[in-house]
Amino acid sequence: MHIVDIVVLCVAAVVLLGCAIILARQRFMLRAPGSLPVAMRPAPAARWQYGVARYAGGELRWYRSLGFGTRPSRVLNRRDVRVVAHRSPEPQESGSLPATAIVVDLLDDGTEVALALSDGAYTGFVSWLESSAPMT
Repeated sequence: MHIVDIVVLCVAAVVLLGCAIILARQRFMLRAPGSLPVAMRPAPAARWQYGVARYAGGELRWYRSLGFGTRPSRVLNRRDVRVVAHRSPEPQESGSLPATAIVVDLLDDGTEVALALSDGAYTGFVSWLESSAPMT
């Protein structure tokens, strides 16, 4: 074996190991109670990003699917989130989202955010929002 062959094999092994770690992280996160797959668009002109959301008390913690981190990429606090509208995916979103998704346009402390959820996840999300204590 030449040194180039050894280097190529080592690089391939590292890439495969990285992919395996990312997939294992995602499977672990989806198996946790209160977790669901959610696509997020952090700004109106941004692209959809896929991830896993987890309810934790008064927060919805969203983790990007592709990554090694253990901290949430975005945290939505129940008190700061307001639903602006919900809708089916628009034609230009059909390549990014399933046709059965429900897109929820939100204001998170004044910032526009959109979530794409399944029908059941949408029902749970709205129930979670409505279960907060009344604002005084």
